[in-house]
Amino acid sequence: MKRIYTFTIILICFLFSFAQETEKIKIPKGVVYNYIENSTNEKAKKLIQEGLLKNDYSLLGKNLMIGPTLWKRFEGKENLKKIPGKVEFHIDDLQVDGKMAQNLDDSKKIWEELKKEISGDFKVRKANEAELNYYWATISFDIEEPLFIVETQEHIFILNFLKKDLKLFWIDEFPQRKIINNPIDKTTYETKEGFKTYENGKEVYVTDKGQKETKLEKVVFLSSDDDLKKNTSVEEISKIIDKTNAIFNELFKNSKKEGKIMIQFELGKDRNNIQFAVKNDLDLEIMKEFEKRVNEEKYPNSKKDKIKFMIIYKVNSYDDSEL
Repeated sequence: MKRIYTFTIILICFLFSFAQETEKIKIPKGVVYNYIENSTNEKAKKLIQEGLLKNDYSLLGKNLMIGPTLWKRFEGKENLKKIPGKVEFHIDDLQVDGKMAQNLDDSKKIWEELKKEISGDFKVRKANEAELNYYWATISFDIEEPLFIVETQEHIFILNFLKKDLKLFWIDEFPQRKIINNPIDKTTYETKEGFKTYENGKEVYVTDKGQKETKLEKVVFLSSDDDLKKNTSVEEISKIIDKTNAIFNELFKNSKKEGKIMIQFELGKDRNNIQFAVKNDLDLEIMKEFEKRVNEEKYPNSKKDKIKFMIIYKVNSYDDSEL
């Protein structure tokens, strides 16, 4: 009886110790995320810090993958152009490029380019929900620690290690859109949190030019999440989009000309303001009727503070990756 009691105490202490040492994070629905013990995470974290602050390549092995968002910026760097190993990522219906180093020298070249962008203050932390959702969308395997975020004032980098030898095998950048140039009110919007973009009712991080077609391209929110939650609802925003979509589809479905339509909704407590902008060779007669019909509709007001969002349509055109 005494032995059983002693074993029980040891087991409880072990479980308590593991729980204390493993930092838990919020995992998005549908994402598979495997924790490891804190001691291994701490070793990987130390490797990152030493690799960034010293000429230490202990964290690198022969193989190192650059994910699609980071490679989009890095592919023009002369030092990396000659590295063989093009990789194609399939994200939903998109096909985007990445890169894979296959020897230690090339891994070092990639790491040195990353270090140039982390020359100032940085923070090493675990990933949040949005970062996990993006990473999950780009990979074809379960997420497994050690996985860390290196955050600077300008960038958020994703670093994933192989737990068996603590070698870095994947780096990427979480796509942030902190600045948007708005041609409607000739204003540049900037936010520390980044602007979210939605297509087909879900948040998207990576986009390409898509297909040449006539349809809703994207919705871009120019107000923060907190402001949106305090002043409107998903249902109210959806009603506005649905009404606008119905008018657009009726008027432009058979248009032969090419172009883009941007509609900016500013919802206020007492009145709403709607502004339009067009690009390329749209049928202006149809556009005139479209503006008239959209302005005649009744839309919900905000509860207190003004909020802004844009609806962007393409007419016989490709997606615009700049907005």
